[in-house]
Amino acid sequence: LVVVKPATSLSDVGTRIDAVAAALGVPDSGAALRTRTQERIDAVRKAVPARAEKPRVAFLYVRGSAAVYLLGGAGSGASSLLEAAGAVDAGKESGLVKDFTPITSEALAKAAPDAILVMSKGLASVGGVDGLVGIPGVAETPAGADRRVVTVDDGVLLNYGPRTDLVLRSLVDQLYGKKK
Repeated sequence: LVVVKPATSLSDVGTRIDAVAAALGVPDSGAALRTRTQERIDAVRKAVPARAEKPRVAFLYVRGSAAVYLLGGAGSGASSLLEAAGAVDAGKESGLVKDFTPITSEALAKAAPDAILVMSKGLASVGGVDGLVGIPGVAETPAGADRRVVTVDDGVLLNYGPRTDLVLRSLVDQLYGKKK
């Protein structure tokens, strides 16, 4: 059993790779994977389109089957990923310091996201984009009005492991209009 400290940012990727490689007794392979992963993350970051105004993105954790609707704040783990994608974490910038806060119309209005980031299964659990914009307050945001939703698979969004470059690439492509 290998237990690694929970990851909260891009800076944790290498540490997690090293910990697993050490536990498996393959530190050299881990070092190579760490280097390769960092190079790929750096390449995605360099390809982020330069913009005068960065898109504001709110990370929503939603589970319709359990009626769980949360807005990510500074502690959600999404901030460094959004910032690496050239975006602003709307929850963090609106003053939410905890990891997650129950969604309210007021909190969403203050966050004023241009796009909403959700996990794929979470989006499916609320009935897709139609169900998401039906959550009180979502339709009134710029993202809700434009139905601008960015999705990433649940298992990799905040994993901060060797596939982080793929997560970042998907996020960048969806935010800036390229296909997945």
